[in-house]
Amino acid sequence: MPEIPNASVDLYSISLGLKICEREKVLREAMRVLRPNGRIVILEASNIPLRLLHDLYLLYMRLVMPVIGWIATGGDTSAYKYLLKGIEKFPTAEVLANEMISLGFTDVSFQRLSLGIVAIHVARKQA
Repeated sequence: MPEIPNASVDLYSISLGLKICEREKVLREAMRVLRPNGRIVILEASNIPLRLLHDLYLLYMRLVMPVIGWIATGGDTSAYKYLLKGIEKFPTAEVLANEMISLGFTDVSFQRLSLGIVAIHVARKQA
């Protein structure tokens, strides 16, 4: 976002995009454009803390979602396979929170939704 000046926005949000980009680069850019005390809000894939439920969810995503995708798209399951890869490789909510802290964000917190399939992370740029 080179056209956006440093420290010029109060709120930066991203939804389900960090798994398809260079995560650290995006978070650094968010830090750059946020004003002091500006907030970042992230909705992203996460992990279900109960391992058995998480494994069942991944099994569902591997077996059922491609079939639904095939039906919905008339034979193209690529988007659903891509989604699964993003979910499997994305860090846990705790790891993402720690990454944000290591990049200088403060007051980092997260809340899991849908048993932990996704999480909302909220933080701010230090004043």
